[in-house]
Amino acid sequence: MMDSAGASSKRSDEKSLESGGHNHKNHFFHLVLRISLLFLAVVPACLVLYHSLNSFQFFPNSLYNPSASSQDSARGIISSLAKDDPALVRVLKEAAMTDKTVIITTLNEAWAAPNSIFELFIRSFGIGNQTQGLLNHLLVVALDQTAYARCLALHKYCYTLNTPDIDFSSEAHFMSTDYLKMMWRRIDFLRSVLDIGYNFIFTDNDIMWLRDPFPRFYPDADFQIACDHFYGDSFDLNNWPNGGFNYEKE
Repeated sequence: MMDSAGASSKRSDEKSLESGGHNHKNHFFHLVLRISLLFLAVVPACLVLYHSLNSFQFFPNSLYNPSASSQDSARGIISSLAKDDPALVRVLKEAAMTDKTVIITTLNEAWAAPNSIFELFIRSFGIGNQTQGLLNHLLVVALDQTAYARCLALHKYCYTLNTPDIDFSSEAHFMSTDYLKMMWRRIDFLRSVLDIGYNFIFTDNDIMWLRDPFPRFYPDADFQIACDHFYGDSFDLNNWPNGGFNYEKE
């Protein structure tokens, strides 16, 4: 026969077990809910990233052939920019440093007018701290004939980057269709520079060169890029990269 104290203890144990099971179920439910929410958040982001990395989707049909092999696509989308282009090979050789590094910027008609920011860009090399000699290694890549003529009036190393059926002379607003086409065209050109065997610093021409950046580069890194937001750690993937200034080694 169980006394009242024993019965009370038994009921307490049963409630404890019941409460423990209930808490376990709640914990499991919340765990599944968190995993589901994480899955719903990550999958769309991955899909956006996957499509944004498909660079060839931004080229017009005349430049992108979906039936071409991946090797042909990687070798060069536009035949006029083959890596053995004699004009490109020549100007790279003339502009390069002894370690085959060249500074590259792009220019179109919208940025080439007299008294434009491009002129300030050129002048910055002359007034910067130990940047005067770097101007001798600057290659200006003109995206149209007006920009090419303006480059020749101010600088000695100019190259015309022809793009069939596309006019890059106008201003392209950030993330517009023309802007994306221009960016992928630029990336393809820079890939060709690496294919030929040269290192490069790419710089937008709205960046003023007021000091020599080379002492601040990591000597053992093949790719370095500027950041819009830098959190103090060069290896932090949360830094926000900006393609307007980057250094790449062949």
